Amino acid sequence: INVRDNFRWLKGGSEFLWWSERDGFGHLYRYTRDGRLLGRLTGGEWEGTELAGVDEKAGVVYYVSTQASPLERQLYRVSLEGGEPRRITGQEGTHSISMSPAAEFYLDTFSNLSTPPATTVHAADGAELAVLRPADTRALSDYEILPTEILQVKASDGAVLYARLIKPAGFQPGRRYPVVVVVYGGPHAQAVRNAWAGLSFDQVLAHRGFAVWQLDNRGSTGRGHRWEAVVHRNLGAKELEDQKEGLRHLLSLGFADPERIGIHGWSYGGYMTLYCLLNEPGLFRAGVAGAPVTDWRNYDTIYTERYMGLPSENADGYRRSSPLNKAGALKAELLLVHNLEDDNVLIQNTVQMADALQRAGKRFWMMLYPAKGHGAQNRRHLNELMLAFFERTLK
Repeated sequence: INVRDNFRWLKGGSEFLWWSERDGFGHLYRYTRDGRLLGRLTGGEWEGTELAGVDEKAGVVYYVSTQASPLERQLYRVSLEGGEPRRITGQEGTHSISMSPAAEFYLDTFSNLSTPPATTVHAADGAELAVLRPADTRALSDYEILPTEILQVKASDGAVLYARLIKPAGFQPGRRYPVVVVVYGGPHAQAVRNAWAGLSFDQVLAHRGFAVWQLDNRGSTGRGHRWEAVVHRNLGAKELEDQKEGLRHLLSLGFADPERIGIHGWSYGGYMTLYCLLNEPGLFRAGVAGAPVTDWRNYDTIYTERYMGLPSENADGYRRSSPLNKAGALKAELLLVHNLEDDNVLIQNTVQMADALQRAGKRFWMMLYPAKGHGAQNRRHLNELMLAFFERTLK
């Protein structure tokens, strides 16, 4: 069950707006103070992701949604009585909206795959009033930003999965290229979007001759509750199925070398890296697992039990989802990375993984950073480390 901070009192506290996934997608509903439903304001097979503002005098609600595309975020308005929404923002891409308290104006930070972020001020009807921060286009002129393609992958059950692809610099049809799969795959994240990525490590990999591929599997956000809920009580399994579907599609394009596929991710992506390597041991040649959860009993209960239930009630699910139990299946080259003072995914996860691999007689590499926090602190060192690892293992 997802509960978001999309709540707003109306009419001096006699009514309120509430966001709910009761029909399978996140939408806005209007209630009386005692909980009586007055009506649904939005509806359809798309997600209302944010309640941006309310103008009670005009009788309208402003919200951000995926109505135009799961890959975009656009601002809309709808009457408090319901009816047909009207789109406010125009450009295709991702709009991050911050609205004034009276819903008279809003800030819009906009980007898409080819446009760096810019922040503008608008009237509530969408008219642009000022540019606060223009798009910083220096990266476009100072560096060769290789284009990102968005692809649709049709899974064997008919579901449409979205993926992004950066082809290697100097791409030549007919050649075979090594592939690096970037993975996150966890709940409440969406990696494939029509938004600016800029000077990322993906660009470095592509300029060094790798094809870069990332797919949003089921369990990720932006596609409704049913899309996310398939991972319930069995983290890792459905995600891997979809990642395999994506790779089958990529290989069908003819330029990806099936013998030279690597994978890397951080946090849930680190977990997915290990899960993929150990549950599909012939698919990947190499992987980098950053800050991975290796046993869901190690992770915080407010997150874990929401998706996995109690360990006492889902022992098999916890066992199946843990990479520790498949350590002996490792065939790929593996680099484990973790911050020693990670206060989110504790270092014990990587220590337990190392112990399981050693007990199974497996060789691997490990880099520990004397740093606090969950994210990568020394990004340059990490990127150089991963680049050297993939250069050595995939070329």
